[in-house]
Amino acid sequence: MRLSVDNSRCHIYGICQQEAPEVFRISQSGSLHYSRNVPAESSARARQAARCCPMQAIEISGAAKDKPRPPHGTGGGATRASRRRIVVAGGGLAGLSAATRLRERGFDGELVIVGEERRKPYSRPPLSKQYLSGSLQTEQLAFTADEAVDAQWLLDTPLVSLDVHGRSVRLRGGERLPFDGLVLATGVDAKRLPEVPLFSDRIRTIRTLEDAAVVQRAMQVARARRVVVVGGGFIGCELACTARRLGMDVTLVVHSAPLLRRVLGPRVGQVVGAIQERAGVELRLGTGIDEWRDEGDGLSLRLDSGEILECDFVVLGLGSVPRTEWLRDSGLEVSDGVLCSPTCHAVDVQGGTVPWIVAAGDVARWPNALFDTMPRRVEHLIHAVEMGQHAADSLLLGPGSAGWFTPVPRFWSEQHDVRIQAVGMPALGDDVTVVEGSLRKERFVTRYTRATPRGHQIVGAVAFDMPLELLRHRDSIGRILAQRTPARAGRS
Repeated sequence: MRLSVDNSRCHIYGICQQEAPEVFRISQSGSLHYSRNVPAESSARARQAARCCPMQAIEISGAAKDKPRPPHGTGGGATRASRRRIVVAGGGLAGLSAATRLRERGFDGELVIVGEERRKPYSRPPLSKQYLSGSLQTEQLAFTADEAVDAQWLLDTPLVSLDVHGRSVRLRGGERLPFDGLVLATGVDAKRLPEVPLFSDRIRTIRTLEDAAVVQRAMQVARARRVVVVGGGFIGCELACTARRLGMDVTLVVHSAPLLRRVLGPRVGQVVGAIQERAGVELRLGTGIDEWRDEGDGLSLRLDSGEILECDFVVLGLGSVPRTEWLRDSGLEVSDGVLCSPTCHAVDVQGGTVPWIVAAGDVARWPNALFDTMPRRVEHLIHAVEMGQHAADSLLLGPGSAGWFTPVPRFWSEQHDVRIQAVGMPALGDDVTVVEGSLRKERFVTRYTRATPRGHQIVGAVAFDMPLELLRHRDSIGRILAQRTPARAGRS
């Protein structure tokens, strides 16, 4: 296997070193070093690094296909005749990851991938950043780590309903597609506020490539100079960064305060707010929008503080909702995504596990035993890769033999050229400690812990511009901090 890294795209996040430390290495000076010729024993880990690269900057060539191998403990059972057709519902990264793993594990039956978009899977994180700003083009968003998976693609094909016990999905037009196994990976939709006008061309969300292209064109046609971004999560903050980079006047309207408080906590959130303000973004925190008016040549927004904001365009960055509307009458538990067992198998409304259905990616809600028994959804690129792979293994193995999915979540962002990286689930922490660097200098690593019956558990770590330092914190996630022994009093 031969590989190269596109230095114009690489931001030195260090994910590649986490996946394949024998191939990739970040130096103390912060530069990336790697082996161009990868030995066979490291090829699988190098390919995984390419799949998980946040910027999709790793290119692989001259690699033979990985030899098909059954999942652990099956003794080759992955190709048994009972798995004649597997349907992957969803044409995004989690679905692609599951389909690729099924072939890698030796499944040689019919594989059908159903996607609602007209194009095959592509990287979504750059949509609100590099693509919207024009630094990445459509063709550069394609995933290149894997050769074309041997599957039948049904694109531009919405799913209408699922018959769990009849083992079939119904497609637009009434067609029925039977299956022996099913992977649910339909992802999420962009969230909207109920009071937001539905038909104004000046109010947009970004979920798909088409959405981002529409926003890009609309900003150009409207010659937008004044933009309001609604939402203070990662999507909203990144949209504000992109608009400022394009030279626009940006106001960020957020219902809570400070920015990213729910994910990173108030102390670190205040640092993000300072970075945004220093870049020229105006913040309206702890406020909402009471009235929306399209004036024809612009928008007028009245905040609940009484302030009126005049702007050319509004982009909503309010988060997401799982795409489960087509599953409402299926009998599966889909109150907040597809509820799964620890193995990624779908759970029905009676609490039973469905052996022939698994779920993966943004739409799946499952208990990560590394932390606790509470089912949660995780919406990150690396998570989609890893959960798609685990779901495929679990589908072939069955609930009785499959292992539990217990990953360390990893995600990243960039705020006006400041790299933010996280491992674990910082949102679970009730105490934050700066363990390296300084908040004031905006270069640091913070550790997030919470109290448990066993002691204080490390649940996350966040780094600002310290990717190398963050690497050593990944393996500590889930551990219980050692209790300090009180010092003995000396003799008088």
